[in-house]
Amino acid sequence: MNMNSLWLKRIVSGTIAALILIFVGYQVYHANFVRQKTETALYKTAEESITVNGYAVRQEQLVTNDNGGVLQYDIEDGGKVDKGGTVAHAYKSVEDAGVLQKKERLTQELTSLQELASQGSYADANADNMDSLLNDQLLNVIQDAKDGDADISDSRLKLLSLLNQKQLAGGQVKNFSARISALQQQISALNSSGNGEELGKVSASASGYFTSKADGYESVFSYTNVKELFPENLADSVKPTAVPKNVVGKVCSQFNWYYACVVNAADAAKLKPDTSVKITFPFASSASANATVVRINQKTKTSSAAVILECNVMDSALANIRHETAKITINTYQGIQISQKAVHFEKVKQTVKQDGKEVEQVKTVEGVFVMYGIEMKFKQIVPLYSDGTYIYCDPNPDSSLLATSESVQLYDEVIIEGKGLSDGKIIE
Repeated sequence: MNMNSLWLKRIVSGTIAALILIFVGYQVYHANFVRQKTETALYKTAEESITVNGYAVRQEQLVTNDNGGVLQYDIEDGGKVDKGGTVAHAYKSVEDAGVLQKKERLTQELTSLQELASQGSYADANADNMDSLLNDQLLNVIQDAKDGDADISDSRLKLLSLLNQKQLAGGQVKNFSARISALQQQISALNSSGNGEELGKVSASASGYFTSKADGYESVFSYTNVKELFPENLADSVKPTAVPKNVVGKVCSQFNWYYACVVNAADAAKLKPDTSVKITFPFASSASANATVVRINQKTKTSSAAVILECNVMDSALANIRHETAKITINTYQGIQISQKAVHFEKVKQTVKQDGKEVEQVKTVEGVFVMYGIEMKFKQIVPLYSDGTYIYCDPNPDSSLLATSESVQLYDEVIIEGKGLSDGKIIE
């Protein structure tokens, strides 16, 4: 054997020995010096929800305009209206609508100031009570705006009148003669312009919530038979009917309305009739509404189902939804959040009484390892809900459910990664 071959063998042998030494050293280090990865147990809220696609079904009466012209709506979408109440005015042109509205606003202010001028010393007599009246009327304006009241102008006019009275009572002004004269001149100029022709009014066909939109689905789904809908009735292929040209809105005449959707068999099993859920329409409104599951129409336990939810909340956004995606929140859970990666199943010895005698049993328990001083401790968990990533555990489980001395607690340092985990093991 020549010297080159001998030298090469020595190099190869030395390299292999070094690699073995490095590998053994790494294993020793990893087993004894690498710290366990932990996560603090915190109290969290989780929602069990499903995302669906369905249709809103309401008792709807179409509103028509036979006057032609340009419409100026008096009621916002989602606002309340009485049967026969005015929802809009028809004008010959947009300019005419603007002239009439301005004339009406000026006339209301003029009438208010003239009434105030005729009261004489009445305003002074009410000076002590003025601040209270102003506060009450301001609250009325805010409430009317919140309720979607179209005739909020009346509330605002009363507030303006009270503010004018306060100026008189406080001596800021002696009278409103100059303003009255200016208003009379403006109204006279508008009257002589020849503009401002109104063609007629549009009245509500029923009492309820008004919306200026009609989509052709009003006659597709029957409000009275909504609880009898099945999945085939709610397919995406359902088409709306044509909306007549003279239709300018509709009135939802029943306070309660329905949302009908199709779910798979697994999601249908999570829902029960006569239970409450929370429903949100993420692409239409940020608000959520409470609803009741009134019917689950399913031909077999393994087939899809039509779920009918009943809701009694209405606003401008909800009044206009029809074929919409919704999130249905079935349950809300509050508990100690634990990573799914931290869960282990350990055999635990437990002393129980049988026939008056104490006997020792071995039970497989679901739990986690926590850092307990300088050692590990195994603690049982009592799950409430799992979303696949986290488990939400009962913070105060019944003691009869526990096989360990205690369950996981708030702020425990839960081990989510580590090797050689065992109850009582000293942490290096």
